[in-house]
Amino acid sequence: MMKKAYARLITAAMLLASVFTLAACGGAPPLHQPKELQSLPNAGYRMEVVWSADIGRGLGQSVTGLQPTVSNERVYVAGADGRVSALETATGKTTWSTETEKPLIAGPAVGNGILVVTTGDGGLQALAADTGEMLWHLSFSSEIIASPAIAEQTVVVRTLDGHVVAIDAETGNRKWTVQRSEPKLTMRGTSSPVIRGNTVYVGMDSGKVLALGLATGEKRWSQAVEMPTGQSQLARIVDVDADPVVRDNVIYAVSVGRQLIAMSRSGGNIRWRHETSSSQGMVVDSSSIYVVNSSSHVLALSRSGGANRWQNETLAYRKLSAPEVYRGGVLVGDYEGYLHWLSTDNGKELARGQPVGEAIRAAPIVVGNKALVLGSDGTLAAVKFVAAGGD
Repeated sequence: MMKKAYARLITAAMLLASVFTLAACGGAPPLHQPKELQSLPNAGYRMEVVWSADIGRGLGQSVTGLQPTVSNERVYVAGADGRVSALETATGKTTWSTETEKPLIAGPAVGNGILVVTTGDGGLQALAADTGEMLWHLSFSSEIIASPAIAEQTVVVRTLDGHVVAIDAETGNRKWTVQRSEPKLTMRGTSSPVIRGNTVYVGMDSGKVLALGLATGEKRWSQAVEMPTGQSQLARIVDVDADPVVRDNVIYAVSVGRQLIAMSRSGGNIRWRHETSSSQGMVVDSSSIYVVNSSSHVLALSRSGGANRWQNETLAYRKLSAPEVYRGGVLVGDYEGYLHWLSTDNGKELARGQPVGEAIRAAPIVVGNKALVLGSDGTLAAVKFVAAGGD
């Protein structure tokens, strides 16, 4: 089953590498050169590296869900070579480091005193968050390439072949499994489950978001972000690969096709739609949604109705990471290791720096006045932006 999944997903990825940029630009040529960076002569801020650390091989070169996570003043990070580490967010000092002896492809997720990562052979490993001691291991019929979610003593994973599985965080025993049929052709990517209260929200390759009960897995509602259309399998790809975002009583989800929607948490009713596509992801603040689309344009949309507030195209095709909100701005990383800080007011670039000399594919993580940035080759850096000429 895994070999068949690989075949259809890799085929889709190769075909869509050119097609999605064509669709997003309304007929532009399928191949695009990344935009060259323009100087920022009047930048009022500069980037400062607070600390950096080597955490191993990093993300590797394939599509993965390896993403640092922060809990209790520690940052936990996993590398494709199998190393899992915990570092102090203030200093970068390593608290513990464990070799799992397995290639890792997603995580870590931390909660309820445990840390979980997923392996390239369809495994899920749980470690003690305080010490890195191995606790339990499970095997699945397919890979888990998006980070698991943990809440209420439950770990929830979404496998590549369409299963959503809940596991007891203490024992590793399976609580429930939900399976949904998947399209024949999909992108190689999945979104992470999102747990809020007693509900799990999961984006699927069918273009839908499912709401499942955390305790039993019962279906509460299902809503289509985008329905498959077109005559070819390629034209009908509508995967929800970016993580859904939950804010207040609204869920935001986006497909790799061309739809971003806002839904009510209670029943999944659609509040508004906006035409854009993304597999990277979104972040939300009190007034806006910030999304990186398939052309690496950064968009700001109004939360109240989805109207376009601004769009930054100066970083087009630079393979941007998912965005994060930082001190009145939006942070995105790019394929050359630059970290860009854009104004939330108008999208103009306030400052930039190159904290790592390798691609930044994981979303930055904000901790106080610092941002934690993971490079694809294994450099983890803590940075902050300060006034130009200041300390």
